[in-house]
Amino acid sequence: MTTSAIYEVLTSTLTSSLAPGPGYADDMVSSVALPTTTMAASGPVAASAGALSPPPQYLLQTQFVCDRVLVPLVVTLGILGNLLSLVVLTRKEMSSPTNCFLTALAISDVSLLCLRIPMFFGFNDNVAKSNSFMLFVRYYTVILYVMVNVFLTCTGWLTVAVTVERFLSLRFMMHPRILCSTSRAKRAIIAIFLASFLFHFSKFFEYVPNLNLSKPDPLLPTELSKNAHYDKAMHFINISLAALVPIVALVIFNTFLIYFLATHRRRMLKHKSVSASGATVGGTTSVDMLHVSGVVVAVVLVFVVCHSLGVFLAINIAMHGRHKIFSDYLFLTFKHVNGLLIVVNSSINFILYYSISRKFRKMFGSVFCQRLLSGKNSSWSVPMPLSENSMATAVSVRTANTNGYTRANGDHAKGSETFALHPSASTTSSRRSDNVEL
Repeated sequence: MTTSAIYEVLTSTLTSSLAPGPGYADDMVSSVALPTTTMAASGPVAASAGALSPPPQYLLQTQFVCDRVLVPLVVTLGILGNLLSLVVLTRKEMSSPTNCFLTALAISDVSLLCLRIPMFFGFNDNVAKSNSFMLFVRYYTVILYVMVNVFLTCTGWLTVAVTVERFLSLRFMMHPRILCSTSRAKRAIIAIFLASFLFHFSKFFEYVPNLNLSKPDPLLPTELSKNAHYDKAMHFINISLAALVPIVALVIFNTFLIYFLATHRRRMLKHKSVSASGATVGGTTSVDMLHVSGVVVAVVLVFVVCHSLGVFLAINIAMHGRHKIFSDYLFLTFKHVNGLLIVVNSSINFILYYSISRKFRKMFGSVFCQRLLSGKNSSWSVPMPLSENSMATAVSVRTANTNGYTRANGDHAKGSETFALHPSASTTSSRRSDNVEL
């Protein structure tokens, strides 16, 4: 495609007249979900009837780099990373409340990314100009418009939920009734998905496909979306529940989480100085808890950074109106960058898990490298401990086992009984420690 052809495509994109629906997530949908020919532009682009001012070069370059180069690349890598995360997190050995939330987060992220795939076919000029694809896009955009909102809301509240779970596990570790169990985590996940879908269900009735293929607008607004009271109410509720409340909650709980992480580490150091025999187990437990809590802290920080631009756009739209905000080419540029940031947020978690969590790395190696290396190293056929905690437990059991055998003073029956009982105890202790955290 020549430079003039690219300029023509991008300019026609900016002159489309579809405006996104009310709310924070909806303003992100226009750059995250809708096809390239559906993004809204107002103001200088459609300034006076029929007289179009050419968009600045930086806007065209930003749109091309973000929407046609980086987003497809990030989406592809993100889908692969989330699928690898699901394979590891759904292992029986990884069962824990935290990993339940992280599994649900990966499902929400991979679903959000997969929704983008059909739109990539529109980058081919022959496909984009075909009537069948244009008709498919106009029906698919309605579903896309709703489901992107649903998964964005799910991602935000799942991130809040896993942060609260980590906070409770550190703050009230000596009160098991307060802690979140796996069954409670699963119920919370189901509630978040159902509440998000029901909350955005009315969006199915805001737009209908434009079956007139000669018109550039893929969707037509319904009477519901034109209702001023509905527009104001939905914008206020969306910006509150999908942006402000989750962001504020994440900042608060993440701050407390970092504080209790530091406090917990000092308590573990004191515990190590009290008991030499329990120091190893206590220390490794502290390391495991630090790792999984560090993963959650990193996920929250990435979420806040990637969604901050969207919150900034939503607040400005609430204060000045959508038409005025997107009359500025700079805000249109922010809109495309925001779409890229949302995709990055849904794609980067696998890197965070692998770089921070030792147990995730060991399980990943056990799942994907065992078969490759089994022929070269027979030791891979032996179950690999998933954490240093399980190794320390096994060593302490073997030590106790040896002492019991020595105290038997040659009593073969007693020694045999001791050796018969301890392996099961070792296995139980190992499993119990492995199922604690990521």
